[in-house]
Amino acid sequence: MDLAKIHDYLTTRIRIEEIPITWDATGYTSVFFITWVESPAFSGWSDAKSDEEEVGTIVNLLDIKPGDSLLDVCCGYGRHSILLADTYNLKVTGIDISPGLITAANRLAAEKGLDIDFEVKHGADISWQSEFDSAVIADNSFSLFSPDDAPRVLQGIHRALRPGGHLFLDLDNKPYNCRYGTRNTHWYLWPSDLTLQEIYFYKDISVEINRDTIFKKESEEINEFILFKRIYSQEEICNLLNECSYHIDLVYGDWDLSPLDDASPKMLLVAEKV
Repeated sequence: MDLAKIHDYLTTRIRIEEIPITWDATGYTSVFFITWVESPAFSGWSDAKSDEEEVGTIVNLLDIKPGDSLLDVCCGYGRHSILLADTYNLKVTGIDISPGLITAANRLAAEKGLDIDFEVKHGADISWQSEFDSAVIADNSFSLFSPDDAPRVLQGIHRALRPGGHLFLDLDNKPYNCRYGTRNTHWYLWPSDLTLQEIYFYKDISVEINRDTIFKKESEEINEFILFKRIYSQEEICNLLNECSYHIDLVYGDWDLSPLDDASPKMLLVAEKV
């Protein structure tokens, strides 16, 4: 792609801190993203920990047994759901707001011969009653819900869980985020594109804006992927869980189950329905 075109684009667009916070406008439902994940070539993305390691930790913390039923909220393309069904013989239901990710999840599950119920659904619209032994919201996905929707999501999961059921949450840790100021910018060079990642954090309202600008090498297309996240401290998320009738059983600072402190990048919690 021509450098002049990149320069012109970057100098004329709206600055990240001026982007209106509109929780219903998410990159996961954009045409650009849906087209990408619905492509047969899409096989997922990498994370710091392997999918197998993360799922093993989830199973151990939730004390899951073969045949248990589990609700995977914001399941994405099924990277946890598929392993939970295939390796641990669970009856899994996955929901996600992105139709593209649900299409990818169904395709990847079918390739393994798995019968998993994947459904396009917003987490605030959960209507099951006492259907599941446990529930999971991983990948910091709970932060994608607006402050108004967040309690509705937890209440819906609470109704969907059987008595004594457990919820696993994987979140970013607010004190860790606050150590890095309000603005971060990174460039990433990939075989097919150049990506500018910008992060802006409003400390007063604990909302983070993420914008990825993708400059495609061959087609010279420019696409933007924007997310809004509500970042929680331990006190804030625990208070919210208590208000929604959960009891906090376990809290850790990362997938290695280290203690949670201000230097912990992650916050893993297990809460019981009461």
